[in-house]
Amino acid sequence: MDLGISGKKVIVTGASRGLGFATAKRFLEEGANVLISSDDEARLKEAVSLLSRYGQVKSMRCDLTNKDQVVALIKEGSSMLGGLDVLVYFTGSPRPGTIMDLQDADWEYAFRLLLMSAVVAVREAGKVMEKGGRIILSTSMTVKEPVDNLDLSNVVRTSMAGLVRSAARQLATKGILVNGIMPGYAMTDRVTELIKLRARAKAITEKEAEMEMTRNIPLGRIGNPEEVANVAIFLASSLSTYVTGAMIPVDGAYLKSSL
Repeated sequence: MDLGISGKKVIVTGASRGLGFATAKRFLEEGANVLISSDDEARLKEAVSLLSRYGQVKSMRCDLTNKDQVVALIKEGSSMLGGLDVLVYFTGSPRPGTIMDLQDADWEYAFRLLLMSAVVAVREAGKVMEKGGRIILSTSMTVKEPVDNLDLSNVVRTSMAGLVRSAARQLATKGILVNGIMPGYAMTDRVTELIKLRARAKAITEKEAEMEMTRNIPLGRIGNPEEVANVAIFLASSLSTYVTGAMIPVDGAYLKSSL
C-alpha cells in the first residue's frame, strides 16, 4: 500500500536510539529521505551506520536543550534535505524523581528539554514547511495521567498538549498538520532504567518489576518501539489528511481516563 511517504524529506530528532531510531527506520523503509539528530556524536554515527542499510540517511548533531542548535537543525537540516515535509520530534527523558526531592536545576533542564525545544522546533518548521507538511511531537502518557516518581514528565510534558493544539490551529491556514503521540511503556533504555529503579526500590528482581509494570497494561505486555513508530507513519501518511491537533495514546490501554 502506497502511504504517500516515499520521497518525503523527514527530520527525526533524538533518533540515535529508542523510539526515534525505530521511527527513522520506518520512514526509511517507506522510501523517505531522512535526517536524524542526537546530542551524542558517537551514537549518532553508529545509528547512521545501522540505518543506512534501509535508505538514504543524513545526520546532524543537536543538543535539544540549546535553542540555537534547534533553530540550526531545522534550517540547516531542511537545506541538507532540499526541503522539509515531516518533522518527528523525540527528546530524551528527564531524571526520575518527585516534587519534594527534585532541584530547581532539574525543573529548568526539563523545561528546556521537553517544552522550549519543541516550541522552537515547531516555530521554525512552520516557517519552512509548505502545504501538506506534518509536525509530530512525541510526548508521554503522563500528559493524561501522572506516573509515580516521574514528576518532571508529569508536569512539563502536559504543556505539550497545549502546544500541539495551539500550533495545529495556527498552522492549519498553511495546510500543515500538527499532532502528538503519547507513548506508554515501550521497551527502550528509559523503560529498562525504570524497571531497574522499581526493582531496587522494592527489593525485588528486575523480572518481577517488569511483571508488576505489565500487570497495569490491559494488553498484558510492554510495547515495542516499532509500534510507536507506526503511529508516526500514519500521521505522516496520506491516510491522515484530516487529523490535526490530536493527542494519540500508544499505551496498550494503560490510561484509565476517558478524555
